[in-house]
Amino acid sequence: MPSAQTPINISGDIVAQSSASYPADQRILIQWLFGYAKSNAWSMNELEHQSKISKTTLYRVFVGKYRNDAGEQVALDGLCEKIVRFKALAEARDMLGRLPFTHTSVFKRIEKMCREIREEHSIGLIFGESQIGKTASLQEVSRVENHGLTPYVLVPAAAGVQGLMKAIADACHISRNSCFDQLRTRVVNYLDESKLLILDEVHEIFTSYQRPSVVKCFGLLRQIHDITGCGMILCGTNVMRNEFERGEFAQSLKQLLKRGIWTLQLDDTPPAADIDLIAAHYRLGKPNAEVEKLVATINKEHGLGKFTKFLARASALAKARNQKFAWSHFMSIVTIAENMRMTTEQKAKARANAQRDLNQLPFNPQS
Repeated sequence: MPSAQTPINISGDIVAQSSASYPADQRILIQWLFGYAKSNAWSMNELEHQSKISKTTLYRVFVGKYRNDAGEQVALDGLCEKIVRFKALAEARDMLGRLPFTHTSVFKRIEKMCREIREEHSIGLIFGESQIGKTASLQEVSRVENHGLTPYVLVPAAAGVQGLMKAIADACHISRNSCFDQLRTRVVNYLDESKLLILDEVHEIFTSYQRPSVVKCFGLLRQIHDITGCGMILCGTNVMRNEFERGEFAQSLKQLLKRGIWTLQLDDTPPAADIDLIAAHYRLGKPNAEVEKLVATINKEHGLGKFTKFLARASALAKARNQKFAWSHFMSIVTIAENMRMTTEQKAKARANAQRDLNQLPFNPQS
């Protein structure tokens, strides 16, 4: 076993293979516990401390050596009861340390799509503009569906097939320090029909400077799906949709597209109801006409991502001032952001325009 403080260095494919012959519910619990510990970079000592389960027993289960004198696997009923109790405690603790996730309409549509693809063991495509909540929704699906059982892969920028393979290995808790063929074999050994592989920012594959690499990347994904039977979500901007339908490699990609029937096209801007849901999370109440217009402009021009970042920063501002969070704090943050974008000359011009507008009023409200 590794030293006391060394993060667990067992590979995800080893745990998947070692637990494969256990009943499905027990296999999922074992893989969840392993993935949770890996995600937190725990050592076996820390895992024992947190879970109150013998590190020796867990190590033997993880590597397939939890057997009796006759070489038969030992039943895990008692062990899994302990994991269930720890899992409930761990999830409750995690909820205390993070902001509640708002279940917007975008999230609900993506979550439903992921559920369908997992059950069908097929490939699903999700398209949409940047900053409308795709990534946050996919990461939440991956988190809720347990550590390692729904691997989330952020496709590297200008991804080549080597970089893509390493990113998938990372998500499966497999060390990337192996050659391409070994990584592919180990990833295939890790994934199975119970898992959903989520790939985000897939449009990055089309930006590779090595054009033949595009076909290789999608060929790799097709092979992984065909061999393992896992569900697979490919998510990207509308650039990806255009490439699939009319791009240079459209004909080559038809083999991949035939493996699924579901395509989800998201709206270019978030629905007003989603904006209201997020604002309601902060208990802000209904904005006045000026704020409402500003919020609409931000979401139209920059998307939901920027709006939520403004809200989070404004909430922190209110907390720092020991004040109740209000739309005025949101306006302050937006004003600060706008001023930072402007040069001294632009600021002076903006003030001059404001003074000119003031002078044109039939009366001067400042007098």
